[in-house]
Amino acid sequence: MALQANRSIAYSDSLSKGMSAANNISFEFFATASYALNKEPDYFVYIYNLSEVNVGDDVSFVVSRPPLMKEFKIKRRMPGTEYTLATKLPQPLLIPKGNVDSNEVDMVPQDVRRFAMDIINPDNLGIDQEAFIDPSRITGQGNNLGNKGVFWSLNGPGATMGGERTHVVVGRDRIPVFEAPTAAEVKAARERMEKQYKKALEEADAVQISQPADLGKFLTPEHHAACEYFGEDRSWHGKRTKTDFCPICGEKMRYGASFHKTEEGVLCVNNWDGAVKAGVKTRAQAFEATEDPKFAPKQPVAPSAPSTEV
Repeated sequence: MALQANRSIAYSDSLSKGMSAANNISFEFFATASYALNKEPDYFVYIYNLSEVNVGDDVSFVVSRPPLMKEFKIKRRMPGTEYTLATKLPQPLLIPKGNVDSNEVDMVPQDVRRFAMDIINPDNLGIDQEAFIDPSRITGQGNNLGNKGVFWSLNGPGATMGGERTHVVVGRDRIPVFEAPTAAEVKAARERMEKQYKKALEEADAVQISQPADLGKFLTPEHHAACEYFGEDRSWHGKRTKTDFCPICGEKMRYGASFHKTEEGVLCVNNWDGAVKAGVKTRAQAFEATEDPKFAPKQPVAPSAPSTEV
């Protein structure tokens, strides 16, 4: 006669919790007592983006740098702007580090320029944004955001502390700071991005010729952004036109347009300078509509009286 079990086994998670506690140190966070957390930053590093690449929610790139940054979303540059400010970081940047001997968390200061450079290009182990990176050291394709319009600067909102500061001390150097990135910084970043955009278009053209069936798998938002940037036409890229609402009639129109046709076919003008320049309206019509003196009819110059001198 077979015996049948008439009792159930009750499982306990005590052993599992005990093993987890033994293998995971419980750190005590005493960083609030650290002088560094109460110290004014020496200066700030600003990260900017020139790219219009859009991967969704007006975001160009997503970077992860734990434990400080689980997911850092770099906003894209919006049409009509030169660049966008992605973030502002203090110098020094304090990095939490666990001490297994004391079960405390120490705050380790790090050069924020290195952290910014790591965000932009983890293969660049210095701070020179123009540095050549040996191809054999590249850890992954697409990691270099420095070639895609992202750059760091010591200049940005708050850099001059409301005009009270003109320079910051970096090592042994005194570097002037401004409330916006300099024209030279923006130009250098744009040249790096343009070089990458040209390379991306050349690669896409090559794939379209050699392996047209695989082109769809190859294309990325960067290729479309490159087309938009240079105003290029490609069979695989449909031009995207941003729309806006006309401040005069309220109907939809092309973003930034000086005039447009309404649904009734009437020409609606919201910028008379642009309409006159385009030749769709005359100066007389602009003056009649706006009474702006700059559109007033030009008065003929009265002839000067003949000279009576002998």
